[in-house]
Amino acid sequence: MQVEAKFICAEIVGPLRDGAYEIPEGATVSDLLECCRAACPNNHPISWASQLMFLKNGMQAQMDTQLSPGDKVHFLRKIFGG
Repeated sequence: MQVEAKFICAEIVGPLRDGAYEIPEGATVSDLLECCRAACPNNHPISWASQLMFLKNGMQAQMDTQLSPGDKVHFLRKIFGG
């Protein structure tokens, strides 16, 4: 299935790119992030995922949130403080 990834945190994710990614049925946000990393020329481990928050179709999601065909996932930097 195809889902779209949008990274609004280039200072954290570096070379990961926005775009449509092909992932297996039943995949999660974590799986999508791994697919994005694997497609990147500088295929380094993801040690910064705890600095991100995720939106699936505009609603907050978690790493284990299951995705469906056509979903749009935004990766944003967590804001600390308050």
